Amino acid sequence: MAGIRVVAVEHSVAGPLCTRILGDLGAHVLKIERSGTDGDFARHWDSHAAGEGAQFWWLNRRKQSLALDLSAPGDRELLSDLLAQADVLVHNMSPAAATRAALDKESVARAWPTLIACQISGYGADTPSVSHRKAYDMLIQAESGIMSLTGTPDDVCRVGVSICDVSTGLYAALLILAALRDRDRSGTGARIDLAMFDVALEFVGPMLTSHLNAGVEYERSSARHHAIAPYGVFTCGDGNQIVLAIEQDAEWRAFCREVLGDELLADDDRFATNGRRIANRSEVDALVERHLAQTDIDAFVATCDRHGFAYGRVNDIAAVSGHPLVTGRAVVEDVESASGEIVRSLVGLPERVFGAPAGERIRPPKFDEDRTETMTLGTLGGDT
Repeated sequence: MAGIRVVAVEHSVAGPLCTRILGDLGAHVLKIERSGTDGDFARHWDSHAAGEGAQFWWLNRRKQSLALDLSAPGDRELLSDLLAQADVLVHNMSPAAATRAALDKESVARAWPTLIACQISGYGADTPSVSHRKAYDMLIQAESGIMSLTGTPDDVCRVGVSICDVSTGLYAALLILAALRDRDRSGTGARIDLAMFDVALEFVGPMLTSHLNAGVEYERSSARHHAIAPYGVFTCGDGNQIVLAIEQDAEWRAFCREVLGDELLADDDRFATNGRRIANRSEVDALVERHLAQTDIDAFVATCDRHGFAYGRVNDIAAVSGHPLVTGRAVVEDVESASGEIVRSLVGLPERVFGAPAGERIRPPKFDEDRTETMTLGTLGGDT
C-alpha cells in the first residue's frame, strides 16, 4: 500500500488497529490527536512498555502524530487540506461529534468525493435510537449476546480480550481495502458506516441463525462447546488443563479404541453420532475425565500427537511468550522507544508476510511529534 495516504482521527482500539494494519501494509498514516489533552487515552492505560502504554505500542507503530482542535476554524481548515490529499479517512468519533466536525458521511461525500471514509461507532451512525450511546468492548459483548454465551451456567462473563474492538479494527481494514480496489475501477470514493455491533453479530451468527429458524436458545457452558462432544476443557492427573476436540464420529470411535482402550465403547449406539454424544454429554465427559485423571498432560499430548487427535494446552500468557510459534515465527522484535529504551514489540502479520514497509521509524509516535514536518511541508506525506 505504498503511496496510500491515511488520516486517522482515532483513539482507543478499533480505529487504531485498523490504521496500524494499513500502515503495516505500507500506507502512510497520520494520527490526529486532540490538542489540549495528553492525546489518545490509550497512551496512558499502563506503563508496561518502557514507561509507555502497552496497548498504545501494539496499536500505533509506524504512524505520525499531529494534535488538532477540531472546534477551531484554523485546525479544521488544516484537516480539510490534509483530507484533500488523502486516500483514506478513518475515525471512531461518536456520530454526533463526527457531524459537528463535518466528518459525517454526507459532509465527506460533498467535500471529498474520491475519499474512502470509514466511520467506526458502537451502534452505527444511521440508527438514531441507539447511535448516541457510548459503546465500549464489554458493552457490545453484552448487547450482542456474546456474554450470554460466555461464563458459567450461573454467571455471564466477558471474553478475556477486547474481541469486539479487535474484530472491528480487522473488519474495517478489510472493507477499506475492498473500497480502494473498487475506487481503482470506478474512480469514486466510499463512505463506510461500520458498527461494532455489526461485527459482533459475526461471532453469534450460528446461534442467531439457529434461533431465527428453529427457536433454539443455546445454554451457557464455561468449559464445553455448545454443539460438539467431547470438546472442552479437561483436567489431567497432574493438575494441568487441556482442551480436547473430537469433532467427527470416526474420530470418536478411534479415540475410544486408541486412547480409552475400549472397543465396545467405540460401537456403543449411545455415542455413535455427535447428536447422540451431545444428548449423553455427561456420560461422554465422565469417560474422558476418568482417563485424563490417570495421566499427566505431557503423556496425553504425546498420545494425541501419535494418533492425530486435536488438543490445545490451556496456557497462561507467560507460557505463550515461550511458545514455539512465538519464538520460531518472528513474532517479536526489539524496537527502540523515544526514550532510547528497548521495547519487545509484536510484529504485525502484514510485515511477516510481505516484509517491512519503507520508513525508518517503527515505534509509535510521541504526542504531536510530527507537527513541524506536517506544517513545514504543508503535505500529508507518503509517496505520490
